[in-house]
Amino acid sequence: MIRLEDLHKTFLVKDKRTHAQRRIEAVRGISLEVGPGEIYGLLGPNGAGKSTTLRMIAGLMRPDRGRIEVCGVDTVRRPEEARALVGYLSTDLGVYSRFTPRELLRLFGEFQGLDARVAERRGMHLLEELDLMDFADVRMEGFSGGQKQKVSIARALLHDPRVVIFDEPTTGLDVLTAKTVLDLLRVMKAEGRAVVVSTHVMPMVEAICDRVGIIFDGGLHGDAPPREILARWGVGSLDEVFFKLAEARA
Repeated sequence: MIRLEDLHKTFLVKDKRTHAQRRIEAVRGISLEVGPGEIYGLLGPNGAGKSTTLRMIAGLMRPDRGRIEVCGVDTVRRPEEARALVGYLSTDLGVYSRFTPRELLRLFGEFQGLDARVAERRGMHLLEELDLMDFADVRMEGFSGGQKQKVSIARALLHDPRVVIFDEPTTGLDVLTAKTVLDLLRVMKAEGRAVVVSTHVMPMVEAICDRVGIIFDGGLHGDAPPREILARWGVGSLDEVFFKLAEARA
């Protein structure tokens, strides 16, 4: 359902002190596939290229080179059709504090061209799944970070996407809220969706991910089940794989 072929992305950045521009290769030739009913963990240190890769899959950023297909749809040639197939949760929650969850979901349902009744029904179902129904008509200005995260998840899933991309879905959440998110990921897997999760929480990766790819210095390493990666590198945790990669680069 997701296919990346030789993906490249470069940025020009300006040095704050000298004002000179230099070219940064954020993504260097990444290729991978994620099938239906599979949870793929995309890991790596900050600045490794994870979020850039996820934004390109979601159609929010164009690759410089390479090909991305979502459910057989080329994200560059048919961007609007591809975006309609993807539910994307970014690290920027972006909820509007003066709205209630019900109002926000109704608005985004309109943006996505959903029938108002369908959007209402699906939005309330998602809030119930996320244990947020009691707050459906409460303005979000006083919401906790976890509550805002839940609303953002409901917004990402409102149009019933076949492909789901979650960038750091449990960051800043308490244990109970994080478990709710993990349970929802398992439901989406059982429903046959293709799920990509980027996270720094290694126990979560080992618990729910079928395969893992580690982005380091713009390239992809691993692309295998967590246990297989640990055995391949001869280590006891995925954190140690990062250290090995850093040592190899030095």
